[in-house]
Amino acid sequence: MSSGKTLERARKASDNSNDNSGSILNFMAEFGRAYLSSGGPTSRLEEALSALGRKLGYPTEVFATPTGIFVSCVSPDGSAHTTLSRIKDGGINLETLCWLEGIFEDVYDRKITLTQANRILHSKVMKKPAYTLWQTALASLLAGFALSYPAFGRAGAAIVSGVIATATWWISGPGLKKRVSSSIFRDFIGCIVTLGMAAACQIVFPAPFEAYTIGGLIVLVPGLALTTAIAELADQNLVSGTAKLMQAVLTLLALGLAYLLFQELTASLGVEAMLASARRPQMALPVALGSAVISLGCFGVIFKVPPRSLIWSTATGILGWVVLRFFSGSQHIAIASYLASLAVGLVSLALGYRFKVPSQVYSVPGIIAMLPGMLALTSFRSFTMGQESGGIELAFKVALTAGSIVFGLFTARIPFVLLLRSGRRGSDQLAY
Repeated sequence: MSSGKTLERARKASDNSNDNSGSILNFMAEFGRAYLSSGGPTSRLEEALSALGRKLGYPTEVFATPTGIFVSCVSPDGSAHTTLSRIKDGGINLETLCWLEGIFEDVYDRKITLTQANRILHSKVMKKPAYTLWQTALASLLAGFALSYPAFGRAGAAIVSGVIATATWWISGPGLKKRVSSSIFRDFIGCIVTLGMAAACQIVFPAPFEAYTIGGLIVLVPGLALTTAIAELADQNLVSGTAKLMQAVLTLLALGLAYLLFQELTASLGVEAMLASARRPQMALPVALGSAVISLGCFGVIFKVPPRSLIWSTATGILGWVVLRFFSGSQHIAIASYLASLAVGLVSLALGYRFKVPSQVYSVPGIIAMLPGMLALTSFRSFTMGQESGGIELAFKVALTAGSIVFGLFTARIPFVLLLRSGRRGSDQLAY
């Protein structure tokens, strides 16, 4: 009995020895860098790390941006310690977010020490991808097909759209990532490749130009970044929100510039008629629904949704798609996006609480169908073609759609925030 108590005291002493300012700062800096690099929101990260510091007895202040995280904590003796972690590259990696959620929960509940957590953060397990490159490439191919076929009804063009989407994904992602550090310039090159491949295919196999380009452009347009930026601004995180908003705007400018250059090239060659918009046929509901299931599931793979959560995330996306389609009239722009995002937010938060993973695993694929990225690109294209009034109208719809999505998701959080304030554990602050 005495020996058991001694071992228990030794274990607690070992655990407490790891809770010093150095280990706390190392964990928070590394955790924050991985969290932001995987697409986590800065406001949630700041709240969670501050709560962890208070629980460990080290009052902590956290300031995060998309490119860096500052952590400062005060030791029991009153001395202050600060560290900075630089974030060089980022994206959406929902599998990593799930891993980080589990690590944070174990640290918060004192199931593992900070030293053990740091060792896990640096292990190869964290770097293992949820899907292989071939699986992600196949998902891009199927997504491009599923987006084009129900919109234009051309099977051949839809297959080419899938091929173009795969090439665009490769160029803007793993193909040039190590050679070109700027994601905005990679997107610019990807847009040029999309337009060039579509033009070449249209010469050989005449079809609506948009039927070829829709897959590649959907991969590039920053609709998710635009919506996330507005969410950060609405959450009073002005620095991070402004930075993300500018990144989304610069990406749109890069895509618009690529389109403008291509437009001027076709005009100089006398073949600008290929860019004319085509009338989209009305597809049967089963075809549209089947295409939505495929595209949402494929985008789940692209955004690295954990395989065990892929079916649920796709189902959540279909729910949002059904609500959005029910209010398909142009006079219902705000209420359609708001109610669809509210439904997606409620279901994703409930699933996140049920399966103990960040709700973004289910909400990100769920809001893909509502994102205003293509609408924003169309607005920019209207400006470049001299249609200022149409461009302003579309730009207003972009802002309205993005705002409706954000505030629909915020509304869905209200009942869950009330539950957290009634005594839920602090690690739930990472679920969003």
